[in-house]
Parts: sequence; C-alpha cells; structure tokens
Amino acid sequence: MRKKLPLIIAVILVVISLFMLSACNRDEAKTPPSDISRVTLSYLAGESDLAAVSLERGEREKQFIADGKVTNVMPFCELKIVPLVKNDVECAKYALAGEGKTFEGEISDPAHGEFCAAIDLDFVPDKITVTLNDDVSEIDLLNVLEGGISCADAITIARDVFKDKLEAEKAEGKTREVYAKLITGDRTTYYFYVSFIGEGVDYWATLIDLSGKQISKRS
Repeated sequence: MRKKLPLIIAVILVVISLFMLSACNRDEAKTPPSDISRVTLSYLAGESDLAAVSLERGEREKQFIADGKVTNVMPFCELKIVPLVKNDVECAKYALAGEGKTFEGEISDPAHGEFCAAIDLDFVPDKITVTLNDDVSEIDLLNVLEGGISCADAITIARDVFKDKLEAEKAEGKTREVYAKLITGDRTTYYFYVSFIGEGVDYWATLIDLSGKQISKRS
C-alpha cells in the first residue's frame, strides 16, 4: 500500500487540476432531477505492445465547469488510444468490432500523446484494431468493472463518507454537484474518484477502489 500512495496522490492531483482549468461558459438548459454532473456507466480497456485503449460510456454535462450546479447532462462515449512505442504518430486509425457490428474511424491531433474522440456507438465491442502509421494491432477489450462495484455504488459510499457535511449543508439550503469517474495511474489498478463540488474551489473528494474500500479523502 505504501508503494501505491505516491501513485494515488498523483492521480488525485491530476484530476483536481481538471476542475481548476474548467473555465468555459455554461449553456443554459433545464436542470435535470439529479445532483450528478458526471458518472461512468461502463469502461472497457485493453492494450498491446503498440497501444493502450479505453472506451468509456457515461453521462456528463455538455460543458463542465466546477460551480456546484448541474445542467445539460447528456450521454457520452469516449474512445482513447495511447501509443506505447511511437512518438511520431499524427493519426490513429481504429476499427471496433462486436455483436456482429463494426465501427471505423480515425483520430488526429493528439493531446499530450493521447488520441481521444467522442464517438456514436450503438453496440458493445470486444475487440479493436488499431493502426499507427504502418503498424497494426488487434486488441481485446475487457470490462474493467466486471466483478467490482459500479460508479453508482461508489457515489453511495462517498455520500456516506461525507454524510455529516452533506446534511449540515442541506439544512442551510446549500447544494453540491457530484462528479464521478474511473481513473487509473498504471492501467492496472482502477479507482472511482468521487467529488462533491461547491462554488469556486470548494470541493470534497474521495478515492474508492473497485472492492468498495475508501482509499483516501480530501475535505
């Protein structure tokens, strides 16, 4: 556990930085009957010597800003391809396959060495073929959440962690938005990061592993 602490702390700091950098204007929309601004519903992942791949489905605000409010939540499906042996790749081509269906595309303009894209996928793939320059690799996609808790379970656990604080603020008429996602620092061990966000830089957060154990918290 001591060996993992630096990794855990680093992952938390990276995720926290997402909040601080979110400064886009929010589209006006009807507030959904929920305090959840982001949630992970499924997460597939796999890798080969050529690349690491993840496919996350969930719901999130169209334009996220950490302000304690929830608006314009919609489904999303995000594909991420990370080259592992090449640093001169300008375009990643892919072909997802499963349930007798296929979905092909390509992603250009990598950010920080990662190719990310929102895709419209109507099936659950079990394989992906990745092409980077002239190299091709077929990668099996596995359900990272299989055998573990769901993101909804993690949020329930997190609500219990901050139960007293949440009840105190509720009595004062205050509300927070709940931001939850699956994170990893080594693509082997995964955690749910659950944050209760108020206005400005006011937030509480906890890290929960897939067995439901709380690893750390910040309040």
